[in-house]
Amino acid sequence: MAELPQTPNLKAIQEAWKSAQDQVVELRAQVEYLANLAQAKVQKNILDRDVDRAFRDLGEAVWAQVSKGKLQLPDSLKPVMKALDSVTNRIQEQNASINDLLAEGAEIASRLKNKLGTKTPVAASGKKR
Repeated sequence: MAELPQTPNLKAIQEAWKSAQDQVVELRAQVEYLANLAQAKVQKNILDRDVDRAFRDLGEAVWAQVSKGKLQLPDSLKPVMKALDSVTNRIQEQNASINDLLAEGAEIASRLKNKLGTKTPVAASGKKR
């Protein structure tokens, strides 16, 4: 088959096509790079979360031993221990307050139930409309 003569328009179209293909190759490489970067970021976040969980578990275990008197921490950690003790006390106070509110709500509900239980119903239960 004979090759068609190269007209200026056809040559410009071929050059534009080649340029577009080159750009697609470059964009594909950039997308792959960013996908790998995003995957690495996700993995880093997972590892950071695992480290945080491990430190939290370690801290809770150490605090439990300190609270029981089975472990003595150095004096340099006294400010941290005081802060944790303060937060723990505030949590206990808040829990006690919540329990008081729940008990009060249960008492009110019980009084209302007793009060409503002594009244007769508005409509007889056997009648249909």
